[in-house]
Amino acid sequence: MRKGLITTIAIAGMLLFTACVSDEVKTSDTTTKFERFQTVDKKDFIALQEGKNKFNCPQCGMKLPMFFKTNHAATSNGKVKQYCSIHCLADDKHNHKSQLSNMKVLTVDTLKFIDVKDAIYVVGSEKKGTMSGLSKYAFEGRMSAKRFSQEFQGKVMNFDEAYKYALKDFSK
Repeated sequence: MRKGLITTIAIAGMLLFTACVSDEVKTSDTTTKFERFQTVDKKDFIALQEGKNKFNCPQCGMKLPMFFKTNHAATSNGKVKQYCSIHCLADDKHNHKSQLSNMKVLTVDTLKFIDVKDAIYVVGSEKKGTMSGLSKYAFEGRMSAKRFSQEFQGKVMNFDEAYKYALKDFSK
């Protein structure tokens, strides 16, 4: 029993590490540097929540600018919460039973927040996910999502379908 628990914890740790590790990129001078696809320049980051922790996900504590291209937001008890990912939004809504309204997602193609119901998601691309081994990126335009899917693989779907995939993270 104890050995099984240790194995489960080790696997969960590796999955989380894999989801958060940077993509390796070659720069023009052929030196190697690391950067995350999800990260944007600080000047492009938009904080929707307020307070001293406005740059941190309220569920997991990760730095929101570092995972900006997977940010989601929702209103709970009159306050905006900004999450690093659909995974953390699903954790708050489904597992913690938070009453969330006005759910929004940051779109990769416009770097703007839109209503999740208007977004087109690409699930399972070659780009690393946030808080999950299975990536979930949102787009405002269907054509942008299709181009991304053609270049980096993944399945194009709506929010409800992507949310179901996010919930699968918790069944393991």
